[in-house]
Amino acid sequence: MLLTYFLFGIGLIFIIKGGDHFVDEATWVARVTGLPEVLIGATIVSLGTTFPETSVSVISSMQNRPTVAIGNAIGSIICNIGLVLAMYNVIKPSRIDSRIFKLKGMMMIGYIVFFWWSAQKGYIGLSSAVGLLMLLLVYIIFNVTIVQYKNKTKHTKRQIKRQTKRKTVPKGISKHVAMFILGIILILMGSNFLVTYGVKIANSWGVPEAVISLSMIALGTSLPELVTSMTALIKGHDELSIGNILGANILNICLVLGASASVSPLTIERQTIVLDIPVAMILSLGLVIPTIVTRRISRIQASLLLMVYVIYMVILFFFL
Repeated sequence: MLLTYFLFGIGLIFIIKGGDHFVDEATWVARVTGLPEVLIGATIVSLGTTFPETSVSVISSMQNRPTVAIGNAIGSIICNIGLVLAMYNVIKPSRIDSRIFKLKGMMMIGYIVFFWWSAQKGYIGLSSAVGLLMLLLVYIIFNVTIVQYKNKTKHTKRQIKRQTKRKTVPKGISKHVAMFILGIILILMGSNFLVTYGVKIANSWGVPEAVISLSMIALGTSLPELVTSMTALIKGHDELSIGNILGANILNICLVLGASASVSPLTIERQTIVLDIPVAMILSLGLVIPTIVTRRISRIQASLLLMVYVIYMVILFFFL
């Protein structure tokens, strides 16, 4: 049994290191091929940081474990808001004065509602998967538009022009490509370890697979973006960090679940419809609506979000 826990931990390490290599090298490749830097952050970095969740859920779907695929995505949303943002803002409340937060927040809520509505029939099939992936395209276009608008200055235009003209291939490209491939391999291996040994841990504890996927696996696959977001919060970049977490939640719905359902239809358990998605919705509303009104995340608000998360974890482990 100790070997199972060890290999589960190895899976976490592989995902964290693989995610770092994947994002770093994908960004480098994009730059040297002439893609404007303002577009890199809006597309490659945001999609790359969600690759671990996508990999775990797609592999789970291929192994006919829909509860793990769905639990990983929904659990990441719950963890991002109820644990990470809540704990930080209990210690240090954040001021939010951005229309982008409002737009991203309402988009996140809308995407969760769409998934909940799609899940009512008891499964997520190909048509719903296509709908989710279309929402992914909408989000990418939204992101690119926002970034281009914020960087629409003469300096940025000259920078973009220089980048698009850059055609020479720098030295060391083979090393970067090798690290990029290594990142993908580590993520895929780590994802396989997480799913395989996470299920074994669930069986040894006598709890459903959904419980492990909604808690341990979801937290594990979210670690790359959680570390990044916490670093930004500590450095005082509150809006940037919170915006990144909202973006990660959006991608968990449209990319992670959309890609998983494209591989194989996802069977939806009743718990997902009556408990998991509603908790994600309560946390999302509890974060977005008061913050839009007050332009800050207060200690009371953060404490309530954290309390919802703790109650939810207690229900998962002791009452299901």
